[in-house]
Amino acid sequence: MKIFVIPAWILAVLIVLSPEFVNGSDAVAGYTNALCLECHEEMAVDHAASVHRDISCLECHAQAAEEDHEQVAQVDCNQCHEPHDEKMLHDAHSRVTCKACHIKEGVPTIDPESERIIFSGMFRSGMALPLHQAIQSKNNERCGNCHFQGNVLGASSMMLPAKSILCMPCHVATFSVGDKTTLVSLFIFLVGLVGLGTVWFSGSIDKKELCKGEKIKVKTRFRSSALFSNKFFRLLKTIFVEVFLLKRLFLQSPARWIIHSLIFFPFFSRFGFGLVALILSIFLPDGSVTIAMMDKNHTMRALFFDITGLMIFIGLVAAIGRKRNDPGGTIASLPEPGWGLPVMISLIVLVGFILEGLRIAMTGWPDGAGWAFLGYGISMLFKGMTGLTDIYGYIWYAHATLTGIFMALIPFTRMAHIITAPIVLIINARSREKDYFQK
Repeated sequence: MKIFVIPAWILAVLIVLSPEFVNGSDAVAGYTNALCLECHEEMAVDHAASVHRDISCLECHAQAAEEDHEQVAQVDCNQCHEPHDEKMLHDAHSRVTCKACHIKEGVPTIDPESERIIFSGMFRSGMALPLHQAIQSKNNERCGNCHFQGNVLGASSMMLPAKSILCMPCHVATFSVGDKTTLVSLFIFLVGLVGLGTVWFSGSIDKKELCKGEKIKVKTRFRSSALFSNKFFRLLKTIFVEVFLLKRLFLQSPARWIIHSLIFFPFFSRFGFGLVALILSIFLPDGSVTIAMMDKNHTMRALFFDITGLMIFIGLVAAIGRKRNDPGGTIASLPEPGWGLPVMISLIVLVGFILEGLRIAMTGWPDGAGWAFLGYGISMLFKGMTGLTDIYGYIWYAHATLTGIFMALIPFTRMAHIITAPIVLIINARSREKDYFQK
């Protein structure tokens, strides 16, 4: 039987001419819905009990105003609702749709076509329409829909915290600091920074020089034109060459520069990638570039992170081997390359690859995962194994704990050069261009 549909312009005229129109939007919504229910009467009881009962049907179903709307596109909840913040929506939930969590008594499942996690269930005449019964959950009560033992969604049985600020140097992460691992690590790290700063500023002025009675004149006048002067750009160039490209290290030891580059540049590239992805996820959450950067199985991201991870691991192994084979091969005035913390970083990277393999196996080797060639190879070791969703949480916390320990130890070990070396190089570059802000 063909359904009679009121054209959009007739519907608009009826609404405007109706006496209810002057009573406000609620009256208009009710009048519009009444017209819709003339044909869709099976929805009447369901919509009356819905949390959206006071909203006009056309607010969500804009295409229903067209003459033929038998094939109406699915409603996008973001038309009205703000998306979750980046801590909830980051790469862990990039495949999860709104309906998977916000449908009352819904059962999430994986859509075989899009491989996204959706609500499973078919609407039948006479039953409540699930979408009209969507609920707003303000806590973690809905997380148990996916995170339980034996789930087939590839979700960890543990509810893991968002990747925190500790993860940003290596992952697409967020600015969150709420989990205990991050809080403890950052506290120890900051205590170490305070101690490091105390050492830096513990010097004193030679009293003999003061006794000479000479006055020291310091010019502090700032000129805005200096920002665009040749001296300023020379300073930037010096900083780039000395701090980023490590010219001094290259001149003294090309072999050590290569090893350092295999570690430093991949870390820097990963941090830049993650920072761009974080910014895009906040301001353009639905953008195609954002989705690609957030999707762990996207060709670009999978290949990029495996290549850079492999480079870091090779650089660390080379650093450990070089130190062991040539313990006396240090460079004067440069930090001695110990092997303890490089071993720890190597372990962090190795556990990270194991986690990637677990994720790929848990999610059923999705399309594109093969581009993460190392993780994919490791995932084949788990083929046929059960209980992977339970194991994943423990390995994840092992990875996070090792990272936290490493970060906490930085100010107390030779790795403090990560902080101090750039500062020293910048100060040295500044001293060579000491007049760039002065006449």
